[in-house]
Amino acid sequence: MRRLFLLALLCAGLPGGARADEPADPIRAGYELFYRGDLRGAYDHFRALAERDPDNLAAAYGALSAVYVRDQAEEALEAEFDERADALLRRAGARLERNPQDGEALFYLAQTHGLRAGYRFQRQKDFFGAVRDATKSKHYSEAYVQLDPGRADAYLGLGLYNYYADIAPAFLKLLRVLLFIPGGDRTLGLEQLERAAREGELWAPQAKLELIQIYGWLEGRVDEAVGLAEALAQAYPENPEIGLRLARLYAGPAVEDYGAAAEQLERLLARAEARHPHYPAAIRFQALLALAEVRAQQWRLQEAITLLETVIDSRPADPAWALPRALLARGRYRALLDQSDADADARRVLAEPRWKDKWHEPARRQLEWAAARRASGEAARYAELVPGNRLVAEGRAELAAKFYKQQQQLHPDDPHVRYRLARLRFLRGEWAEAEGEFSRLADKPGSSPDWLRAGVLLHLARLHDVRGEREAAVKLYRKVADDYESESAALAARLGLVTPYRPPAARSAARIDSRPATR
Repeated sequence: MRRLFLLALLCAGLPGGARADEPADPIRAGYELFYRGDLRGAYDHFRALAERDPDNLAAAYGALSAVYVRDQAEEALEAEFDERADALLRRAGARLERNPQDGEALFYLAQTHGLRAGYRFQRQKDFFGAVRDATKSKHYSEAYVQLDPGRADAYLGLGLYNYYADIAPAFLKLLRVLLFIPGGDRTLGLEQLERAAREGELWAPQAKLELIQIYGWLEGRVDEAVGLAEALAQAYPENPEIGLRLARLYAGPAVEDYGAAAEQLERLLARAEARHPHYPAAIRFQALLALAEVRAQQWRLQEAITLLETVIDSRPADPAWALPRALLARGRYRALLDQSDADADARRVLAEPRWKDKWHEPARRQLEWAAARRASGEAARYAELVPGNRLVAEGRAELAAKFYKQQQQLHPDDPHVRYRLARLRFLRGEWAEAEGEFSRLADKPGSSPDWLRAGVLLHLARLHDVRGEREAAVKLYRKVADDYESESAALAARLGLVTPYRPPAARSAARIDSRPATR
């Protein structure tokens, strides 16, 4: 989530799409190809338009967007992206210099700087370059809407910037580095994004994708997020990226409908395995890895391992990330089950020289994490509780409670068992009982690992929110975010700093906060 937050803050211009009706002009036709999932077709279309008319900024930007999207999937077009971005900025800049009222030049300067900001951050790891581009994008966007306030597409990048720049303090310790960046306005940014989604001619679907993220993660508007995502998936059923977004929303903390997530991912896999032209190998591997994660969230860890072996046994060389990611994920799930061969996968990653730059450091961290868990005894205790956690995920609360109480008789003072019982009470809305147990764990954490301590404080913060005690909740969220930055609870705490926790009455206990902690 933090990566997505940074990317949204830095990206002011993104490839968008037309409405699902038949496009009325070549530019809209190119974006329609994007949103139908035909990345190669969109690339060829915009490239041909730009070659026929080099001064057509809309075509040049479409070609740049096509390179951006294809590069994310294929990791092979960095030089072309830089070349096209530089050429477009030079051409638009020259036009603006000749005529400061040239609206198209302003518009595409804003979009190109925004797109390059995202590319520099995500692909090139050039944070300061990304910040410079994001700032320029905001400047040109504001200048453009002064000239033409009626063009709704112009508010996509501006809305992203305003929204995320305003909530940045809740997410980024590096905000000190960002102090020279113009500030944002959360309310205004959301209004601008909603206008782009409602009225945009070219980029309404992209604005809707951004609103899905914001509604589902940051604004507590879960039903609207699901509605938008399902409508987009219905309008563009062959677009694998939209399908993946919908699956991630179902599986994420806002919804936690793992069955729906798995069904969506299985549909994507069926298309990929049937060699659908819009589904390259990268999509198949993304779907397999995502489905494994869903199974892990359901505490069906052995099933997750089996899915990953489908990737590992095929030994894919392309995309380059598929095999090391699958190995590290399998090693992590094996460690959660306290299997004796858990370290083998990380060691296999370390033994491969071509993975040194990107994957050796995560592999080393995983080995350190696993060793510490074994040495403390956490690995064995954690694995013993997995059957009970799976019962919770399946909605079988009474059986889960019975399992945990049997474990408590064997280990009366074990903080892991006490934490699982407290969480179960929390899930069932037994607020007073849950608060009592969480408070006792907070007062006497004993030998609890950091992830458990962070989870205790997170739940106490949420209980304050349930009672309307916002100031006390914020204090605890801040403590989790600051003191346990590397734990998974820190992300939930940062979200809590932005939007108060509300227990979703429509969710069953099986769909609330039942995912395995991996740290």
